[in-house]
Amino acid sequence: MRGGHCRFASSTTQYRQIQIYLCSSEKHLLLVLHFAVYASIVGMQLRQKLFLVLSLMAMVPLLVLLFQVVARVEDDLEKRTSAELQKTLSKMSEEIATLMQTQESLARGLAKVPVVKEFGDALELGDPNVLARKASQLGVFFLNYQSTVPSIQAIRFTDVHGKTLVKVREGTLIPPREEGSQNRSVVEDIAYKPFFKHALASHQRVSVSDFERGKVAGETEFCPAMVRYSVPIRDGVDTLQGLLTINMWGRRIDDAVQAALGGYPGQAYIAEINDNPARDGIFLYHENPNWRFANQLGTRHRLSTELGPVAWDAIRTGPRTGMVEAPNDRLLFYRKYAPYPDRDTQWLLVIETARKTVLAPVSALRNWIGYLIAAVLIVSLIVARWAAARLARPVHDLAQIITRYADGDKQARYEDGRRDEIGAAGRAFNYLSSGLERATQERQKAERAARQSERLAAIGQMAAGIGHEINNPLMNMMSLATLVEESLPASQAQAREDLAALQQEGKRCAQIVQGILNFARENRPQFRRFDLARLIDDTVALLRHRLRASSLTVEGDLQRPLMLIGDERQLQQVLVNLLLNAIDASPTNRSIEIAAKRAGDVVTVEIRDSGSGLLPEVEAQVFDPFFTTKPEGAGTGLGLSVSYGIINKHGGTISLENLPRGGVRALVTLPAGDKADLGEGADTVALRNHVEPRRKTVVRG
Repeated sequence: MRGGHCRFASSTTQYRQIQIYLCSSEKHLLLVLHFAVYASIVGMQLRQKLFLVLSLMAMVPLLVLLFQVVARVEDDLEKRTSAELQKTLSKMSEEIATLMQTQESLARGLAKVPVVKEFGDALELGDPNVLARKASQLGVFFLNYQSTVPSIQAIRFTDVHGKTLVKVREGTLIPPREEGSQNRSVVEDIAYKPFFKHALASHQRVSVSDFERGKVAGETEFCPAMVRYSVPIRDGVDTLQGLLTINMWGRRIDDAVQAALGGYPGQAYIAEINDNPARDGIFLYHENPNWRFANQLGTRHRLSTELGPVAWDAIRTGPRTGMVEAPNDRLLFYRKYAPYPDRDTQWLLVIETARKTVLAPVSALRNWIGYLIAAVLIVSLIVARWAAARLARPVHDLAQIITRYADGDKQARYEDGRRDEIGAAGRAFNYLSSGLERATQERQKAERAARQSERLAAIGQMAAGIGHEINNPLMNMMSLATLVEESLPASQAQAREDLAALQQEGKRCAQIVQGILNFARENRPQFRRFDLARLIDDTVALLRHRLRASSLTVEGDLQRPLMLIGDERQLQQVLVNLLLNAIDASPTNRSIEIAAKRAGDVVTVEIRDSGSGLLPEVEAQVFDPFFTTKPEGAGTGLGLSVSYGIINKHGGTISLENLPRGGVRALVTLPAGDKADLGEGADTVALRNHVEPRRKTVVRG
């Protein structure tokens, strides 16, 4: 289901239209099954019923039938037009989004150019001679860069006080107009500009201004429309040095709108939905340039005024897509687009068309339908009985298949290769039954995961209480045993040996209690950036003696570097637990495989052993606390449970599954996205820009 409605597929002939609804819920399946069973019961009477229906249709007055058909065609035409225009609006939205993302990426990339960073560093040092030299170099770079990217209107570097120190506009380097503080040459002061204030206060990596016309200080004429992208320039300790602002011409957005419209006989608009009354309803794009930006040009041309307050309020508070009727029998199809990630302002993409334009094909259709009805009236009487006989048997067979499925035969499927509507219904039934089987399996899997989490939480609460209650008397017993041992004379060798054994067992109990407390304790991860590939190397080196004792080798396929944000200590505990399990499961003189890589925003780690795999009755309990297949005293059964909790707190998943060739694969997935409270220093940038190619790593025990 999408948007609460069932998907449907339709096949239309000159005589009938059959719509097959494909629903993914059991409620709708039961309705389909009841209908099919009823059809199978009355299958023997279908010939007579179909003949009667076709005969009655032949006797219906032609005028009534004509109006009914035309009304349906008009309704269908309006729906298709709406669907097509919504696709056009979606394409328009995607093209505008791609354009703005590209421009935003251009701004981010420009901020990383060394000459920009060097000017920011010189600005922070405050040496006038160095600053003047770097400003000259930056101006030359801006000129060259703008010449290669004609869509850029202006580039400027502004300090944190709003003083523009270097500016290139429309292929010209703007000279300084005044001498500011600290012997800095200032081109202009834009501290009062709304886009500068917004960029300075924004926490976004790139701040995007409103789409509007620009105006140069001291000039009366407005520039053409543009969008400004401001990128904060920071030093290595995250100190703000200034803002790099790029003005992009708005004609690229105009081109995207015109290209998406593609010659359709209508008009396209972009209006703004804004809580600020000055900008609410203004045209950002209109085929008449004088209608745009009413807030700046002082005109009354607004879409909100054209539609009226009721219709405009319905659009503001309504769904993301829709259609409204405007005066003079106009239809306005719209789609909302959110261009700014840091505020609620939206762009309303609109295509306007006249209703008579949409329904123009129906006029010629009316006469054609009249002649067609006369022909159908005669032909239907002839073919009614023949068509009924041909339809009765396939419908009856399909009803039997669906009835078998309803009676419990979940393998019942429609096998006929018919290409007509009955075949389409059969394939729809196959698709529906397969979808329900998959949904059932996914639901069972989700239920198992939910039960696992609930069980771990309950056992964790119980384990915490038991651990605290046992730990105190256990410590007292061990302390008393130590005091008794110290008070015994050397001649009491047997008593001393018994007390030593008692202390040894007490230590083992203390280790078990500590494991219980570690499992139950809510240790929040301490997130920081680290190289997961290095952590895997360190963990393998830590277990080198265990590997050598078991005559095992480790073969690694690690992406280097593999940067991750997480708790390095806790994740190493997970790696140790998984590697120890792999070592215990693998026979001698075999290998353990480790692979780690990043795909998008997800980091995956795989550990494969060469053992015999998990038994079916063990596979469902591996993450249960205190469950272990090791001999008594060889393990507490808490390793995988603790690992499950650590990975869960990192927002990832951990699973164990048998491999077809034998052995077990432990799969860990972790989100690799940056945390909001972590800065990005120079070392991190260097790692990202100098990633080594993946190479094969072999670690021998």
